[in-house]
Amino acid sequence: MRYRNFRKLTATIAATVLFVCYSTSAIAQINIDGVLDGTYGSAFAVQTTQTGFGNSMGGTGGSELDAAYAHYDGMGNLSVMLTGNLEANFNKLDIFFDSRAGGENTLSGAPDYDFDNGGTWISSGLNGLTFDSGFTADYHMFARGGGSSFEIDLVDRLGGAGSAVLGNFGSVAANNNTTSMMGVVQSGTNGIATNGANVSTFLNHDILFAIDNSNDGGVAGGASAADQAAAAAVTTGYEFQLNVEDLGIDPTVGGTVLISAMINGGNHDFLSNQVLGGIEPQGNLGGDGSGGFIGDLSGVNFTLIDGNQFITIEIPPKTVPEPGTAGLVVLAAMAALSRRRRG
Repeated sequence: MRYRNFRKLTATIAATVLFVCYSTSAIAQINIDGVLDGTYGSAFAVQTTQTGFGNSMGGTGGSELDAAYAHYDGMGNLSVMLTGNLEANFNKLDIFFDSRAGGENTLSGAPDYDFDNGGTWISSGLNGLTFDSGFTADYHMFARGGGSSFEIDLVDRLGGAGSAVLGNFGSVAANNNTTSMMGVVQSGTNGIATNGANVSTFLNHDILFAIDNSNDGGVAGGASAADQAAAAAVTTGYEFQLNVEDLGIDPTVGGTVLISAMINGGNHDFLSNQVLGGIEPQGNLGGDGSGGFIGDLSGVNFTLIDGNQFITIEIPPKTVPEPGTAGLVVLAAMAALSRRRRG
């Protein structure tokens, strides 16, 4: 009898362990490869205007942002997918995050980071960009590619406080396929080089990133209203996954992440008409808001454009079992087994 009970209890323990492990691992996981995963669900924003930075044909000849998707896994990981293309000419994909108190509604040119081949600071090209009311930028991610390489940086602008900035950098080279690249921005000491020096880093978790530049559909070139059905049909582009703790959010408490994404010139100083959330159909914004070059973005004011030029992602408090839960269940079951065997 004891033997049969023992076998029954051990079977129960095994089933319980399998159930808990399944429950913990059943959280949807997204493969960061630059290809839209069905786990994302519906788009948070779909492009509203044709691209003024050239209609891309499989990663050549232009840049576009077709739609924005986001998924939070409940364990701290936020995945974001921006379908479209980024031309391999070192134009920038600029992504701004508003995720904590403070930040800048109008960007200053003071934080020094990102420099050209001549060692000239180019982050100052962002000077004067004004976001929609309620959006105050805290973090800046920028991506660019040229030839067969693709790079991203993530910086904490520290509210535009002088030249102070914290940041991490990631780079990846293509392996016989210049349209699809995947890499990692490492946490810890992987700082952004600034004129030969490394700035202080802040990431406590790695960032996974990828780009698949093979799209040849989506929006067309021009300044008219976009075909939103075509934009929503695009399934490749730029994708990344980061931990919300690195955006100043405690996963056990939750919070809100606002994201504004845009295609910009190589020096961050000439904005296209490719912004998500979308803008009203028009040509490139340039630096003066009307397509003119003035050396920075001080003439671009999103409050003057209908709608919100950002998406909103709610981060609920963590409610799934902690990684140690399965171990606690096993310990409790083993204790019960020990008591029964002694009886």
